[in-house]
Amino acid sequence: MRNSAEDKIRIVIIRHGMTATNIDKRYCGKRSDEDLCDEGIAAVKGMIEKGVYPKASILFVSPKKRAKSTAKLIYPELEQIVIDEFDEIDFGDFEGKNHAELDGNPEYQKWIDSNGETAFPNGEGKDDLCKRVTEGFLKVLDFFSKEISDNENLTDRLEEDADIAIVAHGGTIMALLSTFAGMNYFNCLVSNAKGYIVEMVSGYPDSMKIAGIIE
Repeated sequence: MRNSAEDKIRIVIIRHGMTATNIDKRYCGKRSDEDLCDEGIAAVKGMIEKGVYPKASILFVSPKKRAKSTAKLIYPELEQIVIDEFDEIDFGDFEGKNHAELDGNPEYQKWIDSNGETAFPNGEGKDDLCKRVTEGFLKVLDFFSKEISDNENLTDRLEEDADIAIVAHGGTIMALLSTFAGMNYFNCLVSNAKGYIVEMVSGYPDSMKIAGIIE
């Protein structure tokens, strides 16, 4: 619910449901566009039945099928607004592989030794991802601000629902919370179909605070 007295924005941030690649613990990034597996669909539906997902007024999604399908299950009544910048990180040469397959790979060991600070070979690094996701999030806030100004019906709905829902990827969530909520990047990862509820003061994205956990 939006606190109009303090001009706060409430945002629901959800990681997409499981895919076959997730089950196999393989790197599933920007280069992969697989859909949810049966287990992933069942898990999301189970969480919906538990009522863990807050309602929302505007829905933003990653361009990937796994995010769009998850969003359709949770928010079937909302139009999906695609934010390309909310795509997952590009895992480069590690895409589609798991730890066992990469064990002994010098480039993989180099990345591990850097504590994840270096970029993936022929892919992105966390700084690249954070910059890209930041650009996308600022687009979301601009869109939301214009909708508030132009849509009286939306303003009424905000008295009941969260303002914004974002359905994207683990990396997207890590980038958002480390950039705007001051959290450690690697401590922000959540399991599939889970996420966070955050609040921020309108016009001040760096004021983002964790208001709840979706689990």
